[in-house]
This record gives sequence, C-alpha cells and structure tokens, in this order.
Amino acid sequence: MDYCLDSGVFGNVFAVPKAVVENYIKLANEASIKVLLFILCNNGKEYNGSSIAAALNISENQVEEAFVFWENANILQNRSKSGNSPAAPDERKVSAEEKPVEKKAEKKLVRDDRRDYNLNPSEIAERVEKSQYIKGMFTMSEQTFGRPLTHSEQRSFIWMYDYLGLNTEVILMITAYCVSMEKGGIKYIETVAADWSERGINTLELAQKEIEILEEKSSYMGKVMKILGADHKPTAKQKKTIDKWREQGYDLGLIECAYEKTIDSINKLNLSYMNKILENWHTEGILTKSQVEAVKSNTNTVGVKKEYSFNLDDYKSLINDFGD
Repeated sequence: MDYCLDSGVFGNVFAVPKAVVENYIKLANEASIKVLLFILCNNGKEYNGSSIAAALNISENQVEEAFVFWENANILQNRSKSGNSPAAPDERKVSAEEKPVEKKAEKKLVRDDRRDYNLNPSEIAERVEKSQYIKGMFTMSEQTFGRPLTHSEQRSFIWMYDYLGLNTEVILMITAYCVSMEKGGIKYIETVAADWSERGINTLELAQKEIEILEEKSSYMGKVMKILGADHKPTAKQKKTIDKWREQGYDLGLIECAYEKTIDSINKLNLSYMNKILENWHTEGILTKSQVEAVKSNTNTVGVKKEYSFNLDDYKSLINDFGD
C-alpha cells in the first residue's frame, strides 16, 4: 500500500532537528516524541509539566522523563542550569572520550555507581549500534514490559551489563521474573540484579535454580498466609518466621493445626505462640496433621471413666465370655 503526503498540511509547519531523526528516533519512546513535537509546535510559548501532560494525555512523570531525555541529547536546554549553550544539533559528534568504558569485572561493586552512570542518548545509541547483545537485551526487555523502554531504564540495563557484569540472558531472566511477580519497577530489578551479581549468579543454570527457589519460597509463603487468613502482604517479621518454618520443612497441614490450636487457646493470631507449638511438636516427632490428630484422639481417651453396666443379663454375658 502506497502513501503520499497531503500537501495541504504544509500551510502551517514547524521544524524538527535532523539529529532527532538520525540519532534518537530509535531510542526515544512514544511519550518523549510527543513531548518534543508539542514543544517544537509551540516554540516560544512556556508550558509546565502538568499542562503538557494534560495536553498530551500522559503522566507528569512521563513528561519529566522526556525532558531529561532531550536535555541529555542536547536538543532541549534547561534554563535553570548555567553553562554554555549546546552546539547545533546537526553539528554534534560523539567524541571518543564519550564512549562508555566496557565491562568492569574487576571493579568493586558499589550500588550507588548507577547514579554516576549517566549515559546520554547519543552514547546509548552508539552502544546499541555496536553491540548486538545490548540491542537484543533492549528488544527482549521491551517485549517483557509490553512497551518501549524509558531513557532511565535503558541506562539501568546498560549499568547492569557493564558494572554488575551480568550476562544479558541473566538480566532478561531477572526482568521477566520481577514482572511476573508484579514488581517490574526498574529500581527493584536493579536491586535483584545487584544481589545476584554479589552472589555470583551469572549463568542460565544458576539463574534458573535461583528462580525455582524464589518461586517455591513465594508459593509456601502465600499458602501459609492463606492459612492465617491474611489478605495482605506479609510483614518483615512474618516473612522471617514463615521462612524459618519453610527451612525447617514444616508441613502446611501441621501449620494449619498449629494455627487452629493457637486460636482455640488464646483466641487470636500470634506467630510466636504458633512457633512454640510447632517447635514442641517437632521435638516430639509430630510432623504431620494426621499425627497431630492421632495424638489428640489418644489424649481424649485418657482419663475417661469407664461406665459399667449393672444389668443382670449383661453381667451374665460378660461372665460367660470371660469363661470362654
């Protein structure tokens, strides 16, 4: 299908810097393009973030992200910052000194390094152009998020690759796991990535094993919280206690019995009380719900006064049976 431009639209036009299309159109997300076009169309007029967000039907955070992106690209200038005006867009070149340092495996990890890892869009574009791994990482992560990456997210992924020294496959696995857990914020992904890097989890095999552990832990946690009748996320104290139960191998049925015994005894949920019950059972070798019920059944029969019949026929029958 062929298209041609309607010449009638040229009655009212505005210019777009050539560098925008040549250098940044692949990197800029939809919101950033919208903000730039809005500003170029309304050149000379002043707008704040909230008014632009309302005009474009996007969030103020997206507007702020766009400002940062185009400022780093030297397309927009922040008047509140001092310094010389940037060079004209079509005259800028990326110097050799601007190229980011490649992997720093020998560098001691400092999580705050990401604050100084302030790659501008031209540097990111150069990395994407020169590295099929980074290009593929961006493409796959965008599929995971279901949207284009923001400038901050692009910098974070390169930070994880460069400074944490993680393989792109491992970074993508972390991203997919975090998104599946509804914790897809880039800061949370960074935190998990930093933890894995420090613990040497940097192969697909180790990553898969770690995710299996996390999923099992999450499943156990959720099931215990359901037993406790809790419809909220576990607190730090609850997590610590439940993790201890999981490590001890406490059966879910056993935990359910401990919960019921706690409610029957003190009429409220108390994890410390439950934990003491579980510890006592464990010491006594009671490890399952059926064992708890068996002990309970035996206890109910102890001390029960046996009833005797003084009916003569019953007495004769008992004597006869005894004689046999």
